Amino acid sequence: MDMRLATAEQMRRIDARAIGDLGLPGIVLMENAALAIAAEAETYLPGGRGKTLILAGRGNNGGDG
Repeated sequence: MDMRLATAEQMRRIDARAIGDLGLPGIVLMENAALAIAAEAETYLPGGRGKTLILAGRGNNGGDG
């Protein structure tokens, strides 16, 4: 799998384009991110067993967390 990381500034531009050019509401972006990370977490914690700690960095990440 080819994975790439975006800087905070790049992610802001990506979000702005998705919202402005594609018309996707910001809440939809956060919901999609949450669904993706929940699906990935499920591979590590089948059936929702165990504890999970969510860490969110500075700069509008609280909603994503």
